[in-house]
Amino acid sequence: MSENQFIANIKKKESSLQRIKLLDHYDKILKRIKNEKSTMERIRLLVGGLESATFAQVPLHKDLPNLKPIQFEVSIGSKIDKKLEKMEKDLLKKLEQGKRRAVYASFFSDLLEEWASTEDLKIHNEEERFNCEQSAIKKLLNVKEFKEPDLGFLEQLTKKKDLEKQFKTIKYSLLELTSTITQKVMQEEVKEHLNGISSSYKHCLRNRKLAIKTLKDTVLLNEYAGALTISLENLESVDWNLETSYLQTRTIWIKTKFRTYIDYGLYQTLLWNIIGERIGYSLKKFLQTNLDHPLKNKETSICIRNNSENKYLSNFYSTCCATIKDHPVYTELFMGLLKSSLGSSSQTDYNMQSSSTKMTHFHRIIQLLSAKITTNKEVNPDLNYYVFGIDFKNYFDQFDHQVVEKILDLVGFPSDVISLINKFLKIPFKIPANKLNDLNEKEIEIEVEVEQEKKKKEEKEEDKEKEVKKEKEKDKEKEKEKEKETEEEFIIKKSLNGLPMNYTLSNTLSELIMTLLEVYVYNESEIRIIRCVDDMYICSNNQTKISKAYNAIQFFCETLGMDLNLDKLGFNIFTPKTEKLKSDVVNNLKQLLNYPLPENSVTWGYLILSEEKGKFIINSKKLFQSVDWLKERINKSNIPIITKVNLFNIFIKYYISLMAPMVRISRDHLQNIGKITIEIEKRLFNGNRFDTELIQNIKKKFQFEGEFPKALLYFPITAGGLGLWRSASYLTGFDFKYTFLNCLLFSENKSSPREKDYILNSEDWEFTANTTIYAAHGALLQEIEHASPSLSSEQKIRVNDFISRGSEVGGTRRVNLNNYYQWIISFLGEDVISHFGTFRFLITQLVPMQIIISGRLKDTETTV
Repeated sequence: MSENQFIANIKKKESSLQRIKLLDHYDKILKRIKNEKSTMERIRLLVGGLESATFAQVPLHKDLPNLKPIQFEVSIGSKIDKKLEKMEKDLLKKLEQGKRRAVYASFFSDLLEEWASTEDLKIHNEEERFNCEQSAIKKLLNVKEFKEPDLGFLEQLTKKKDLEKQFKTIKYSLLELTSTITQKVMQEEVKEHLNGISSSYKHCLRNRKLAIKTLKDTVLLNEYAGALTISLENLESVDWNLETSYLQTRTIWIKTKFRTYIDYGLYQTLLWNIIGERIGYSLKKFLQTNLDHPLKNKETSICIRNNSENKYLSNFYSTCCATIKDHPVYTELFMGLLKSSLGSSSQTDYNMQSSSTKMTHFHRIIQLLSAKITTNKEVNPDLNYYVFGIDFKNYFDQFDHQVVEKILDLVGFPSDVISLINKFLKIPFKIPANKLNDLNEKEIEIEVEVEQEKKKKEEKEEDKEKEVKKEKEKDKEKEKEKEKETEEEFIIKKSLNGLPMNYTLSNTLSELIMTLLEVYVYNESEIRIIRCVDDMYICSNNQTKISKAYNAIQFFCETLGMDLNLDKLGFNIFTPKTEKLKSDVVNNLKQLLNYPLPENSVTWGYLILSEEKGKFIINSKKLFQSVDWLKERINKSNIPIITKVNLFNIFIKYYISLMAPMVRISRDHLQNIGKITIEIEKRLFNGNRFDTELIQNIKKKFQFEGEFPKALLYFPITAGGLGLWRSASYLTGFDFKYTFLNCLLFSENKSSPREKDYILNSEDWEFTANTTIYAAHGALLQEIEHASPSLSSEQKIRVNDFISRGSEVGGTRRVNLNNYYQWIISFLGEDVISHFGTFRFLITQLVPMQIIISGRLKDTETTV
């Protein structure tokens, strides 16, 4: 039994004893007052009994009335009968609340016990997981027939008349890259990366636990920083310092499918990530400064005229740039994947495991697309507008190492840095030697787990009794020969394709390749790609330019052996023309394209672009397919209640995040998200809301008697609740910020002043220095922050008490509470107070924090 489990058992046992002790104590109080005829005497007995209910010499009932003034009033014959009746009633309520707390504390302990005692819970199809892992490894080993990349195309790109000089400048800038990489590693740098590892479910549980431990140990942090500095000082020795000669893989469920990650120790992960970050930010600076293409950070500004007529837009004039194409959001998106290594992957991730209210780069894409469509609809009502959506197939797995090495050389990476990156790319895998020539056959199984190999080597009977010494020696010799033969049957083969996911260096390399794609497309078409990682979109009024851009993307990927996901390619056209004329426009576009026109509409997450409504709407068909997948897993009978809650929370947050609540898509967007989350719950639980389903399960599984307030379900588990996510409270915070932006929309707010210079009927409105258009477009790109509720003085006291209690339970000093839980307390806090009389309904010393922490980590592993 671990030390944590031992401590948890002490707390659980004490919770059960306290329940018996306190219920007995409260029953005795009731018996004493039962036969008392005097109201004052009953009050005295109630106060005395409640005062004597303590734990560790600390009273469990506070704010009890002072009886001295009451007794004096009675002694002189004051008529205070009604006051005494009310006081007695209030004291009996406190006694009843005390009984509820005692019962609930014991139940809560049992609930945590059920959660902690469940081992090896699997919710995914393990055969599907295994097949996905095998497929991923085969791709890395060049198992599929890749088209040989045309490396000459890359040389031609960097030697184009407009780009050759710029790439020479970048090559000169990168001469100092080695010295940048080998700088001293500071503790703060290590902490940043450890924070990212500890909070990301994409890292293995072993590394996450070790990262959490290291963050708490200043000495250990200093040791890591020193050792990493030494490794970087000897750059030529940096490699996969393998203990077993090959790496292990871990295949987990990400968003809507399995993805395979390469696992290694925490130190090695930190080393590659620090190298990747240092290369990445140096590269980003040089590319942004020297490449004369739309990704360059231009600081052009213009004199803004005073526009007193339009009070809604004047607030944004002070931040205007010359044209929409120079808006800062484009610079923000440039090489955005570099952010994913630090402080968790919140900047570029869909936040499947978090409740972040911040806009990520993925959300910036849908915000920018939506703003462009809305702005174009207003300024160009008589022109066609074309939108393409492009997505890669198995993005990280398909980068050919020849292409990566060639790009590094052309851009100007020093030879020692190229050598270092090559070692990073060559991931060693163990495969059957006798099947090395048959790698294209689908049925081959590649052995990657150390445990599987050991098991095969040790398949021999060793339990025979009464054998002579000579026979045992012979058996041992035979076993050694067999082990030797088995070792000879396998060979280490290094990967030829792909970038190992979850490493900053991989992110840097992929962003470099995608930057070249963006440069190529702009050079060919003057169209700027809107991109985050492998999600790309292009849009324009100009049919010729948009067709050139789409052809350029397809040609670039085809030439370098990169596959696009044909199922996710999308196209939409917005036109004022009739259906017949629209058909002619589409046919003309097809004539200009060298590749088939996508048949599907453009999508982002769980949103789909609707030509009929002229905006993104919720893609309910795709969403409910994901919900049906979850339904099969969340309703398994062996899942503990808290795990069920955590599973629901993870996916409902993910679903909501992929509907972009923080993006102002339409006036009713938030309400539509709220309505569909209710439909999701009913679809998951056979027509019931999840809170109703949970209470039914609790009463049945734990024989819980009496009232169970729904509000408790939504309180955090460290405060004695179940931590159930309440979507309505989360969305309400955004709704408060929507109100102002409603005034800024063009067509949707007819009462808003309309200016004549809105109407351009020009294909180049993004390149036109029009202050009104820029300000209005900029308004649509404002980030909608999550607002906190307006609290009454009493609610503020409760929030502060809630924060104080959280500090006591966690042993850390907390000074604030996030907006979401402020909404929970303001909306549901009164129900908890009414039921228990306090937020401190659990004795803080009896809350097993280590069980809660380990349970959360375990549930994360279960869901992935």
